[in-house]
Amino acid sequence: MGKVAFLKSVRAKFLAASLMLLLIPFVGFLFVRELAGYLRGGQEQVAVAAAKLVSASLSDRPEMLQRQPVSQDTLSDAERTRGGEQNSEQNSEQNSEQNREENRERELERQRILALFAASDPATISQLGNRYQRSPQIERILNQSGVRDVRIWVIDASGQVRGLVGALVKNSSAPMTNTVGEKFRALAAPVTRLLMPIIMPQTGVTNTVGSDGESNTAAVMRQAERAAIGEPTVNWRRVPDNVFVLSVAAPIWQGENVVAAVVIEETDAQYRSLAKSAAQSVLVITLIVFIVTFGVLFAFAFRFTARLTRLQREANHAIDAQGRVRGTISPTKTHDEIGALTETLQAMVSRQASYTSYLEQLAARLSHELRTPVAVVRSSLDNLRVSPLSHDDKIFLSRADEGVARLSQIIARMSEATQLERMLEGAKRERINLVSLVRGCVLGYEQTFTHQRFTFNADADELMCDVVPDAINQMLDKLVQNAIDFARAIEGAPIKISLRRDVKNIILSVENKGSLLPQNSKEIAQLFDSMVSKRSVESHEAHLGLGLYIARLIAEFHGGTIAAANLEDGSGVIFWVTLPGA
Repeated sequence: MGKVAFLKSVRAKFLAASLMLLLIPFVGFLFVRELAGYLRGGQEQVAVAAAKLVSASLSDRPEMLQRQPVSQDTLSDAERTRGGEQNSEQNSEQNSEQNREENRERELERQRILALFAASDPATISQLGNRYQRSPQIERILNQSGVRDVRIWVIDASGQVRGLVGALVKNSSAPMTNTVGEKFRALAAPVTRLLMPIIMPQTGVTNTVGSDGESNTAAVMRQAERAAIGEPTVNWRRVPDNVFVLSVAAPIWQGENVVAAVVIEETDAQYRSLAKSAAQSVLVITLIVFIVTFGVLFAFAFRFTARLTRLQREANHAIDAQGRVRGTISPTKTHDEIGALTETLQAMVSRQASYTSYLEQLAARLSHELRTPVAVVRSSLDNLRVSPLSHDDKIFLSRADEGVARLSQIIARMSEATQLERMLEGAKRERINLVSLVRGCVLGYEQTFTHQRFTFNADADELMCDVVPDAINQMLDKLVQNAIDFARAIEGAPIKISLRRDVKNIILSVENKGSLLPQNSKEIAQLFDSMVSKRSVESHEAHLGLGLYIARLIAEFHGGTIAAANLEDGSGVIFWVTLPGA
C-alpha cells in the first residue's frame, strides 16, 4: 500500500477543521465592534443630556446675557481721581461721556486678559479676539456644571462668545503597567491600531477640519447658528491625529425666543481608549485560545495519524503478497477505537498465521499419511504379479500399477516444497559464475529432453552471484519443465534461456512458443501461488501447481523476484527471475 497524499490525509482534514477556530477571534472582533457602537451611542446621549442641562440652567435669565456697563466702582483709584479732576476742571457732558467709554474699553480689555490667563483653553480665546465677550456669571454656572474633559461654548444671537470653559482632551490612555497581560496587549497594539477604523467607524462624520483653531471655531459657529433658530444638532467631525469630536448644540430660551446657544464639544478619546483596550484584551485572549486549541488539535491529529500509519505499516508487513504471515501487529495500551481496531487486526493476523501454517503443512502431512497405504497397495500388487493371472487380470494389474506410480509422484511433489524450505533454512550461499551454472544445466536438458531444442545466450562470460547452486538448478528445472509442457503444441520451436546484467541485477529468462498467459495481471500473479495450475493442454502427468510456486520461493530466498508475461508478438510467453548481482 502506498502513502496517502497529505491533502487527502486525516491530518489535512483535521487542519482544515481546526481553521474553524478562527471564528473565535472573528466573534470577539464583532463583539468589540458592537461594544464600540454602544459606547458611541452612549457618548452622544450623555452629551445631549449635558447640553440640555446647561441650556436649562441659562434659560429665562436675561441678566446674564446683557452687557453690563462699567461702573465707577470697578475703575481703579487713579482713573477715578483722574476722572474727578477732569470733571471738576472741564465739567462738560461730552468729555465725561468719552472718558466713560475709554474706561469701559480698558476694563473689558483687562477682563479679557485676566480671562485669557485664567481660562483652560487660552489658545481658542486668543483666536476669538473681540468676539469673546466674557460673562462671569455664565462661566461660573458652566464651571459648576460638573462636566469634565469637554469644552462648553455659550454664543449669543449676535455671534459673541459669552462663555467658554474647558478644553478638548485628545489623549486618554491609561499608563502601561509591567504585567504579563499588559505586555501581551502591547504586542497586540499594532494590530488593534490597524483595526480601530473598522472597530469604531465614524459613519456620522460631517466634515474634516484642519489643525488651526479658526476652522474649529467656524464649525462651532455654524452649529450655533442652527441652534439659534431653535434646531438642536448633534455632529461628528474629524480633527488631526485621527481624533473625532462630538459637538452638541442646544438653544437657550428667553420665553419663546432663542437668545443664545450652548455648544458642548467632546472628543472620543476616552471611549476610543476603552474600545482599544477591549479590542486588545479580546484579541490577546482569543489568539491565545486559538493557538492553544489549534496546537492541541494539531498534536492530536498527528498522534492519531501516526497510530494509523503505524497500524497500516505493520498490517502491510504482516502479510506478504502471497498471503503468508511474515510479521505481527504490535499490541496497544490505548483503549479507544484505534486500540480496538489494533486488537481486531492482531487477532485476525494470528488466525491467518494459524491457517497459513496449516496449509503449508498440509502437503507434508498428506504425503506422510498417504505413503503407508500406497506402500500397502504396491506390495499387494507385487504379490499379485507373481501369482498366475489371466489376460484380463494382467490388464487390470497394469492399470493399478500406473495409478500407484502416479499417486507416488503426487506424494513426492507435495512434499517437495516442504523439503525445499527446510533445505533453504540451513543452506549456505556460494559466489559462483551463473553463466557456467546455467550452461551446464542447458547441456543436461538437451540430453534429457532429446525431442526439444534449447538455445542459451549470455551477454557476458562471467556473471558472479551469491546463491545456493542446488536451489538455482531446481528453480531453472521448474521453469524449463513448465516451458516444455507448454511448448509441445509447436514442434521444433526452441526454448530460449538467456542471462543478462541490468544495472546491479542479473536477469535469468526462459522463453517458449506456445499457449499464452491470461491478460489479467492478477491472474498471472496467481500462477506463482501454491496449488494453482491453469494448464490448457492435456497431460498424463500429475500437476499440482507447485512448480512455479517452488521457483518463486527460491527467487525470494535469494532476494530476487519472479514474473511472467506474454511475448510482444503473441507467439508465446516468457518467465524471468531477477537476482541481485555480487
